[in-house]
Amino acid sequence: MDLLQDILAVARFGDAELGYAELVRPWGLEMDPMAEVAVHSLRRGSAWLRLAQLEPIALAEGDVVLIRAGVAHSISDSLDSPILPHQSALEEMPARLRSLPPEQAGATHIALCAKYLFHELTPHPLISRLPRLIHVSTTQPRHAQLGRVLDLLAHEAVEGGGGSELVVPRLVDSLLVFVLRAFLEEQPTGAEGWFAALKDPAIHKALALIHEQPAKAWTVEGLAREVAQSRPTFARRFSELVGETPVAYLTRWRMALASKLLRESQLSVDEISQRVGYESGAAFSKAFSRSLGVAPGRYRTHARQSAA
Repeated sequence: MDLLQDILAVARFGDAELGYAELVRPWGLEMDPMAEVAVHSLRRGSAWLRLAQLEPIALAEGDVVLIRAGVAHSISDSLDSPILPHQSALEEMPARLRSLPPEQAGATHIALCAKYLFHELTPHPLISRLPRLIHVSTTQPRHAQLGRVLDLLAHEAVEGGGGSELVVPRLVDSLLVFVLRAFLEEQPTGAEGWFAALKDPAIHKALALIHEQPAKAWTVEGLAREVAQSRPTFARRFSELVGETPVAYLTRWRMALASKLLRESQLSVDEISQRVGYESGAAFSKAFSRSLGVAPGRYRTHARQSAA
């Protein structure tokens, strides 16, 4: 099971967005703290990324950065360029491109940006524990697949074509998976944190079991037995890496699955309760209300009204 993709598929809420910009120097884009996770990719040229409390970070062609939701940041072609709200700067860009002398046509910078919204009522440890910044270079051979996804996105953004409306959202979702996968691959052996849990064989197996069989009455003892560890060792290691106990994680995952089913399916509350491991609709409704602060029926109504 691809745990990373499984988690993102359940936690994601709403459509991802893709932006493509050709930028004339000097330029500077100020990004306000957003509810969305942002991924920026520099397709041509170089730039500087600035985040609060960090020294400016030089970006080269082929670099990709992921910025956690709620983190203000700016990107500019140089440290001396004026920084404008990104919407204002991008609105000016078509006119500046038209006035650019022909001999400077290739001197522009090109950037791709994707935004991802995650559900706030059912946060997943992965989302809440993302670092403020992930910085990856697609020029490294081990990240070649990420580079290919970006090439495809850039082509679709410029050329389009039949079926582009179907292709682009799937590529944008894949982009996030590949960025996080690249970050995961760079984590050193023995690292702590949620991503390190995916590299720990025993904890990874326990997470996979929970994801594959969320309705099973898992206990700490049962999971420890499955991964061939003692109960104390397994419980301690799981809590250290994942940030919560196995039972708490199981409950969180069940609520995330139930939320997705309430939003996207026609299953009744009783049917959903059975799928996520509760003996009755009443027991599930009580657990759901305790976890999310709202009853399943009201949650479903609100989610559908928001979507409409």
